[in-house]
Amino acid sequence: MKEPHNYRAVGWSMVAVAGSLAAIGLLLLALHDDPFFSDNMMNEKTKQFEEMKSKTAEIGNSTGDKLSEPKPGMAILFVYLK
Repeated sequence: MKEPHNYRAVGWSMVAVAGSLAAIGLLLLALHDDPFFSDNMMNEKTKQFEEMKSKTAEIGNSTGDKLSEPKPGMAILFVYLK
């Protein structure tokens, strides 16, 4: 079978794809208010979870339970109750 000689076309196609992705990234940085939206949202949810976990430990200790760690479902319960 004869070897195809389309390496040059494939190379230019890769350059075009890389250029278009770079252009999309630059447009996102230029036009979007918060480019790290998902990262900020994850940090807020982690902070909220840690606060709920500490509240559940306080509630567990005040009710007489000897909890060194809160029970797994308690933090989820308080998130829904809030």
